[in-house]
Formats: sequence, structure tokens, C-alpha cells
Amino acid sequence: MLYSTLSLAQTTTSTRDPAILDTVIVNAYRVINETSGATKTDTPIAETAKSVSVIAREELDARGVTNLNEAMRYVAGVVLESTGNDNRYDDFRIRGFAAGSESGTTTIDGMRAPPIGTAWNRGKIDSWNLERIEVLKGPSAVMYGQMAPGGIVNQASKLPSAAQQQILQLDIDGYGMYSAAFDAGAGTGDNRHLFRLVGRYSDGDTQIDTVEQQHWFLAPSYTLQIAEKTRLTLLGLYQEDDGGSTYQFLPMDGTLVAAANGYMKNDTFIGEPSWDTWDRTVWSAGWLLEHSFNDQWTLSQSARRMHVDSLYRGIVTNGALGPDGRTQARRQVAGTGDADGDSVDTRLVGKFAIGTLEHTLLLGVDWRQGDYDNARLTYANPASIDIFAPVHTGHSTTLNSIGYSGGKNTQTGAYLQDQIALNHWRFTAGGRYDWTKDDIWSQNYNALTSLFAPRTTSKVKNEAFSANAGVLYVFDNGFSPYLSYSESFQPSSYDSSYSYDASTFDPVRGKQWEIGVKYQPASFDGLLTLAAYDLRQKDVAVPNTDVGSVCGPTGTSACYIGGGESRVRGIELEARVTPIEGFSVIGAVSRMESEYIRSNNVYEGKDLAMVPDWLASLWGDYTFHSGALNGFSIATGLRYNGESYIVGNSRSIAGGSGYPDTIPSYTLWDAAIRLDLSQITQTSLLLSLNASNLTDKRYVTTCTGTSSCWYGSGRTITANARWNWR
Repeated sequence: MLYSTLSLAQTTTSTRDPAILDTVIVNAYRVINETSGATKTDTPIAETAKSVSVIAREELDARGVTNLNEAMRYVAGVVLESTGNDNRYDDFRIRGFAAGSESGTTTIDGMRAPPIGTAWNRGKIDSWNLERIEVLKGPSAVMYGQMAPGGIVNQASKLPSAAQQQILQLDIDGYGMYSAAFDAGAGTGDNRHLFRLVGRYSDGDTQIDTVEQQHWFLAPSYTLQIAEKTRLTLLGLYQEDDGGSTYQFLPMDGTLVAAANGYMKNDTFIGEPSWDTWDRTVWSAGWLLEHSFNDQWTLSQSARRMHVDSLYRGIVTNGALGPDGRTQARRQVAGTGDADGDSVDTRLVGKFAIGTLEHTLLLGVDWRQGDYDNARLTYANPASIDIFAPVHTGHSTTLNSIGYSGGKNTQTGAYLQDQIALNHWRFTAGGRYDWTKDDIWSQNYNALTSLFAPRTTSKVKNEAFSANAGVLYVFDNGFSPYLSYSESFQPSSYDSSYSYDASTFDPVRGKQWEIGVKYQPASFDGLLTLAAYDLRQKDVAVPNTDVGSVCGPTGTSACYIGGGESRVRGIELEARVTPIEGFSVIGAVSRMESEYIRSNNVYEGKDLAMVPDWLASLWGDYTFHSGALNGFSIATGLRYNGESYIVGNSRSIAGGSGYPDTIPSYTLWDAAIRLDLSQITQTSLLLSLNASNLTDKRYVTTCTGTSSCWYGSGRTITANARWNWR
């Protein structure tokens, strides 16, 4: 995570931000009071004029979280598993817009996480290496540059700490996946040198029949207190994933609607064990540097280089389910990718007063670059398969074609933000200017004729100014009403060759107004937020239906025109409270309405896909601290996902053949029990059993056509043993 801006002379005993000093109640969740991700300063969440949800390490452990989709199950406004049960990466939507790995808008320690490129160029960080997860809702361009409008998720890495506990954890789930994880650290007596090493190894079966996956990572870190006011932390990561992929295209018949033989199971594998593969290597290295000139001014820098290379091979649906209601034609593909991402963010924070106005001034410059190469291979179609009684007959060996592609994306941004405190008032105003450049190339190879097609190139340059503003009032009783405005931008993915008149495309812009109130009670640990927002995305490139397919580098592609606009309006209520010792409650309710306001196609006037009308969740966790049940904890939760539209929101997606245009709502049940033996014995051992989707509810998360639907995660039960010691 980004360092806070407190004086280093005040924090020499720890490399974490001040949040680690909050009181921690045994086996309850810690409500984080501060986050640097939203403002890149140490502004309290209750005084930040936007919706921010922070999931602390205690909550991640108590709920048995293993990835970002699981972490955000109880966050308002977040729709999970956009690509279904997918072990490749985490994909989700915030306030109606893509915000996961596929969108490239997640961050690690305040820096953009995945390099660019296709789906197999995405890095996925093991959540065991995270200290906390920050969900920043709404546009965040002033802080991070080109990002999606719905929000971003910042993953804060575990850093060396003088208060380090040594942890060893063993677990196994109901599918036979077992893992061993550790978190160890040490330091010198004066805390000038601090070390930490985090790692995990897992291997075994997954939810999908015949699909196995092996995963391991090591993440070393080292902090050097160079001087009283200067601190440097070095961060490293090496990760390998080997095995199969749980990502599958599934037919609409048999998943969203019943086929002649009913519904296929959510663990059915329609690929081929001899072919389907997901192998990935990820490594990263970087630093976090902070120097305090005095009690008022602090200079910080974050930097990282990240590398991803991967191999994906899959056999998936090829068209709709057959007329017999059980036979599915298939196609065979493979993809290889190699990508590098570099990021540097340098910030100067000053705290000073001018008269009665107390300023927190932030000046920053950041730069990032992604460089990637991909190859997509297509093969002759393998044999069809019975989705209700699959027999795996092997894969094709005939290569048809290879699509090569690559590119480089560069962004440079300069930003300024001033946070002003005047008695109970809090004012925020910020602006940022970005310069972006995308160079993309592609070339196809016909393996049947051994001929290469002409190489095509695309160059897109954009400049954009983004702004934000907010006002908040802090009442003595803990209530803080606020009003804010924020913007986002994303460079257009089309160059001038895709315009009929060769004009350039403007960046895609996002704008949000948000009004809300936060409540932080004084009598117990907690934070409640009620927010209403109007979020719009404009200048989206849409098909130009007035001309033919005479555009693109080769003059044979469809033409596009700018001006597409969509809107999401919503109300959210979210609470994380620990009202009494040992009892914690997390609750979230969201109401969303969406619409394509302007478009040159059939989408205009329709709802956005994957935007449920209602989302709701409630989780309660209680730990006994006396009596016969001393040290025993019990927790349970419910998650409701309302009805949403499939992509296209029209029966035309299924050729007018009567398929539904909505995905039904579903409710899932989670539960957990724990026994802390340290409360009743001398053994520092915690035993736990976590279950998600306890009833093994079969549900569809997304459909984009008659041959592309995705099932969500089924029942997962995990037994866990954890040892802690100093």
C-alpha cells in the first residue's frame, strides 16, 4: 500500500500506516479508520467525500478468503464473477462497469496491477500476501489516471513490521485442494532492519471435474530505516500456476434455460483433459521510499516492474446446443502471452495552515508503461460432446491459423490535490493532466497455406484533464454528510482509421455526482455509509450504421463513431460494525438502475448488461469469551444478487427464438465456525471450517450469447488449522 504521510520520526517502530494501532478485539473484525488509496494521504475514511470500503486482514482470515471475488462478497455495489468460476484471474464490476483483471484497473500498492494485452496477460495476486483490500467506488482519474468509471480495487501488500507474528497455516477443501501457507518476519533490536517472507503452496482438484491446479508463490520484503526521517522498503514476488482452467464457455440451453434433458451440472467439464491448460508465471520487484523533510513535508515514491507470461489452451462451445438437447459442438483454441509492466509514482505531501485554513497539499507525477506480445492459435474442431454424460475423446492436432499481436501503452500524468479543513468543514479539490500513447500491431498466419497476411498497425495518442471536488461536514455526534464530483477517462481503443472521415476519437469519459452520509460511532468500532450517485460514461465508440465496412487499417472493418453514452444511478448502504466485544456484522444493500442513453445500435434505451436491480448481503460473526464455549466462534451470511440483463438486453441475441433476455436472481448462503484453542489451552492454534454457497446453488452469472454462459462458484468447504507465535 502507499505509505501514510505521518512523520517518520513518529513511526520508526513499524512500516505499516497508523491503522495497525487500532484496537483489535480477538476473533472480531477490525474496522479500518484510514486509507491512503482514496486520496494518497492519511485522510480518515469518515472524512473522505466518496464511498470507500476497506476489508482488513482479520476479515479476510475469518471468512476464509482466497481471491478478490471472495473478498468483495459483502461490499455494496459490486457484482462478482463476471466470467463465472474462473481460476485464471478475478473479474467483477463496480457500480455497473468492469473493474477486474480484464479491465486492467486493479492496483497493487497504488500501482496498476496487470500489464496490458489479452486475457492471458493478466496477473492475479494471491490474497494471502495482502494486508488489506481497498474498494474505491466511482471515478478515480485524479489519483490514478486511465481507469474505468465504476471504481478500482487497491490491493495492499503485507510489509515488514516490528510487531510481526509468525504464522503457519494448513488447509484442505472439499474438492481435494490442499495448501500450506506461512507468514514470517524478523528484525534487529533497533528496528532499523525488518524482514518478512510470505508464501503459499496449493495443489489438487478444483470444482470442475478432471481439472487440477498447482499454485505457489514467495514474496520477500525488506525495510531499511536509512535515517531517522528516511525509510526504504523493497518488495519482491515470484508466483507459478500450473494445471487446468476452470473457465468454460457453456451453452445457454442447459444453463440459463432448461434443455430437453434439464440443466447440466455446475461441475461438468466439456473440454479435454489432454488439452485444456492454464500455466502462468508472475514476478514483480519494486520499492516504497519515504523521506520526511520535517513535520510538514514528506516525499514518497512507489515503483514496480511486473512480468507475466502464460499459456492458455481450451476447448469450448462452438455454437448453440444441438437439436437433440444434449450434443454440443466444440472449437479448440490456444493462447500464449508475455507482458511487462513498469510503474513509478512520486508524491510530495505538505501539511500547513494559512490563517484558519488547514491544508493537506498533494503534488504528484506518475508514469507507467506496458509492453506485450500475444499469439492466438486456432485448430480444427474436435468432436462434439454430450453435456449430460461427457466422454472425452481427445483434441485436434491440425493447426488452422495463428493470430499474432502486440503493443505498448504509455501513460504520464501530473496531479494536484488540496484538502482543506475549516473547523468542521472538509473541502477537497483536485486536477490531473494525462498523456497516453498506444502502439498496437497484429498479423495473421494461415497454417494451411503457410502464408502471412499483411501486418497492421494502430497508433492512438490521447490527452485528458480530469477533476474531482468534494465537501464534507464532520458533526460531533459522528455523522458526516458529503457531496462529491469526480471524473475518469480511458483512451479510445480505436485509431483514426476506424472513423469514416479519418477523425480521431476522444477518450471515453466518466463523470459521477455522489451525495451521502457516513457515521462513525464513538461508543463502538464501526463505520456506516449511505450514498446515492449518478454515474455516466460518454464518448464511447459505437458502430457507424450509416456506412459500410470500409474502415480499419485494411479498409474491410466496420466503421465507428463517437458519442455513445450510458448511465447508472444507484443507492448504497454499507456497514461494518463491532457493537460488542466478539460480535461483528457486515451488511450491504444496493439499488441500481442503468440505461444506454445514446447508441447507434439496438442497445439504445435498454439496460446495461450485468447490472442487477438489487444487491444485498449480511454477515454476522460471534465469538464466545467465557463459559463452556470460550474461544468458539460461529458465523453465517446470505448474499442476494438480483435479476440482470444478458449482454444485448434483447431477444435478438438468440436470433429471435424465444430465449429470455434476463438472468434470474439468486441467493447464496455462507457459514463458518472456529475454535481458538489459545483461549482454553496453552496451544496457539486456531481451527476453522468455512463454507461458501453451502447449498451448492446452481446459478448463472453472465451470458453473452447462446453459446457463452458462465456458472458461478459452487459449494466450497475448507478446513483450516493455523498456528501463531512471536
